[in-house]
Amino acid sequence: MKRLYRIVPLLAVLILTVATACMAAEGGEGGGRQIWDMVWRIVNFLILVAILWKLLADKIKTYFSDRRIEIAEMIDTADKARTEAEKQFADYESRLKNIDRDIQEIRDAIMGELEGEKQRIIEEGKVVAERIIEQAKWSAEQEIVKAKNSLRNQVVDMAGDMASGLVTNSMTPEDQKRLIEEYLDKVGKEQ
Repeated sequence: MKRLYRIVPLLAVLILTVATACMAAEGGEGGGRQIWDMVWRIVNFLILVAILWKLLADKIKTYFSDRRIEIAEMIDTADKARTEAEKQFADYESRLKNIDRDIQEIRDAIMGELEGEKQRIIEEGKVVAERIIEQAKWSAEQEIVKAKNSLRNQVVDMAGDMASGLVTNSMTPEDQKRLIEEYLDKVGKEQ
């Protein structure tokens, strides 16, 4: 503001000097009126600028000060965002560098699980195979027992048939009569 007070009087002196020189060069009468008109317009303009400066200077300073703070905050925010982006980039880059190792670890883990599953299936297969063998042995033993019983029954039937045939061929009618009487006596005693 102090600068403005120094400049305004200098400008006024300068304008009056120019106006006087112009009037002297033109002869002083017809051109002088136009020059004075111009001088007054310039003076009015300068007064208007001074009044506007006086009224708006604080608001303009406040606006530019606030704008400077806002821009500084935006720069800080952008710096923080850039720093965060650089961190994420570095993180992703390190992950990409280690991706082959991670893939190998996953592959090894899967292969280990597959090997364990394979062993478990083999063990279960062995148990099932042993159970099937035991069932087959038991079934074979049962079939052997059935076959023995069947063979024994056949032998008994054959022996009975043979004995019956021998008895029938070697028995006389008197032997038959005597056997019947013995049987009847035995039955009669039991009752």
